Amino acid sequence: MKIDASVTGSAGVASGHPLATEAGTEALLADGSAVDAALAAAFTQWVVNAPQSGPGGEMVARVASAGSGDGGDGGVQVYGGWSRVPLATDSDNRADREGWPPSSGPRNAVVPGSLRGAEAAWEAHGRLDWADLFSGALTAAAGHTVTARMADVYEKVESRGHTEALQRMLGRDRAPRIGATIRMPRLAATLELIAQQGPDAFYRGPLADRLVAAAEAEGAALRHDDLAAVEAAVEPALRFELDDIMGWLTPAPSQAPITAELLAAVAPDTDPASREFAEAVAPLTEQQLTQFCVRGPARPAGTAVTTALDRHGLSATVVHSLAGVQFGTGWVAGDTGVAFSNRVGTALSDRPDLPGCNPLPGAVLPHTLSAAHVRRHDDSGWMTIATPGGDRQVQWLAQAIQRFRRGADPDEIVAGARWFVCPSGDRFGVPAGIGQPWYAFAEPGIAWHDTAAMAGYEVRPTANVGGGLQAAISTNQDTSLASDPRSGGTARAI
Repeated sequence: MKIDASVTGSAGVASGHPLATEAGTEALLADGSAVDAALAAAFTQWVVNAPQSGPGGEMVARVASAGSGDGGDGGVQVYGGWSRVPLATDSDNRADREGWPPSSGPRNAVVPGSLRGAEAAWEAHGRLDWADLFSGALTAAAGHTVTARMADVYEKVESRGHTEALQRMLGRDRAPRIGATIRMPRLAATLELIAQQGPDAFYRGPLADRLVAAAEAEGAALRHDDLAAVEAAVEPALRFELDDIMGWLTPAPSQAPITAELLAAVAPDTDPASREFAEAVAPLTEQQLTQFCVRGPARPAGTAVTTALDRHGLSATVVHSLAGVQFGTGWVAGDTGVAFSNRVGTALSDRPDLPGCNPLPGAVLPHTLSAAHVRRHDDSGWMTIATPGGDRQVQWLAQAIQRFRRGADPDEIVAGARWFVCPSGDRFGVPAGIGQPWYAFAEPGIAWHDTAAMAGYEVRPTANVGGGLQAAISTNQDTSLASDPRSGGTARAI
C-alpha cells in the first residue's frame, strides 16, 4: 500500500486530508465500492475539516464506470444533496434588516441536503453497511492531531470572531495549534446517531428537534417542514463533446456547465498557463459567471473533495460544502456540533439585475460544487476530477482538463501552476462582486504572472492561489490517483 501525493494502482483514494484518505482506503479494503470509499472519506472530512464541511451543508456525488459514457454502461450519474432556501425566508422578514443577505450568522443558514445526496449514492452503489462508512469519522472525533493546513484554517476561524463556534465544536474558544490533539464529542454523538439510524435521524425525530430548537433560539429560519421536505436529486450528468474528448459535468444548480464553455473556446493543444489560453478564457469566465447570476441555475423553485476508484472500475467523486464556520455562517447549532453552510447569504441577492440569484423560499440554491469525468475519443484515457474553490472551481477544472487533453502526467494535472479571475479581489465574489472590477490572480509558473495586465485584467501575482484538486486518471499505460499538495492531502493506492 503506497501513500503519496500521486500513486499508481488499480484502486485507491485521493482526498484533502490523510485521515480521510485512510478511511476511504479502509472501505476499499473491506470490499467496499468507490462510492463507499468516497463517502467514508467525506464523512471523515466532516470531522478533520470540520470548520469547512459537514452534514449542515451540501454534497454532490458524481459516479461513473471507468471510461464510461456512451460505451453501453448507461452514462455518468449525479446524486445531488443540494441545499435549499428555508421556507421562512421571505421578503417581509428580509425588508426590516439592512444589508441582506448577511455575510455570516444563523440568518443565512441553509436547509442542508448533504445526507440525502450521500444516501442516494450509497443506496445505488454501496456495498458496505451505512454505519461502516462512519468508522473513520468517529475515530477522528475521539481525538486527532491538527495538521499545518488545519491549524491555519482554525486560526482564520478565530480571526473572523467565530469563537463561540470553536467553543461548541471543540470546547475551547481559541484556535488549536499544529500538533495539538482535538476532540469533538458533540459532533461525534450526532454522527453516531446518523450512523446507527440513517439519514432520517437528521431530518426527523429528536435530532431534528434539537436543530430546529437551536435555529428558533438563535435566529435561523430552519424549521421542521424544511428538513422533512429535503430529497436528493438523482439525474444523469450533463454531457458535452469536443473534437478530442467527451465529458460529463455536474448539472444545474451547479456552475459546472461553465467549464464546458471555457474548454470549447481553446484548441486542445493550448497551454493553460499561456497568455493565449488566458486571454480566450478569462473574459468568457466573467461573462458566464455573470450570466449564471442573471439567468439562474435552470432549476425550479459547492467544499471538500474526495475521489475514489475501486477494482470493479467504478469511480466516484464527492464534493461537499466548504462554507461552514471558516467562510460561512460561523454558526454551530446548539449542542449538536453541526456547522451550517451559508449559501442563503452568499449565493443569493435581492438585486433586480441578478434575477437568477433572487431568493425563493424553498428553492434549491445555486452552487459552485463541480465535478467532471472526461474521456478521450480514441479511448486512450479517462479522468475523473473535482476541486474546492468556490467560483474558481470552473476555471481550475478547465485548466486541469486542458492539461489532460495535452497528455500531462497526473502530478502536473493536479498540481500545475494555476490562475483565476474574480471580482473586487474577492475570491468568492459571485454574486456580490458582479459589476465591480475584476482581477486576475496567478501563481509562479503562469506565463503572464509578472505582467501588469492580461486581457484587460490587472494581474495580482500570488505565491499560492489555493486549491485541492483530487483525481483518478487512466491512460493506456496505468491508472493513478492524484492529490493536489496545496490541500495538504494524500493519495493512496491498494
